[in-house]
Amino acid sequence: MTLHKKQELYKSLVEKIFSRCQQIQAENERCVMRVNGIKKILRRRTHDLVLLKKKLDKHGDDWRSIPMMGPQPKGKPEQKRRGPKPKSKQTMTDATSEATCKPRKQRVKKQTSDGNATTAHHTVQLQQLSTV
Repeated sequence: MTLHKKQELYKSLVEKIFSRCQQIQAENERCVMRVNGIKKILRRRTHDLVLLKKKLDKHGDDWRSIPMMGPQPKGKPEQKRRGPKPKSKQTMTDATSEATCKPRKQRVKKQTSDGNATTAHHTVQLQQLSTV
């Protein structure tokens, strides 16, 4: 490659990186604007609640003694959490009863005469070969 081609390649890569950085910056600014808008909505809500409570107290309404029931959410009640799903109690009891009835088989490593660890299967094969 000639020096001119290398410079052109380098320049095009720098321009691509620069344009991608601008895209990311614009997306970050949109996210910040959304977060600030939500904070503003929450501040208005809490302010409105304070004003409503003051007005109800001023009129002598007995609203504090009445149990409050909020509306039930239409979607999922909780935000989706990361990580493994919690196991149900029924599944846990089934798993423990299975474990007590039928233990899992594990390979046991045995030491051979030369000091190397081998599995039981390999030991049996070695014994069969040595008898032949």
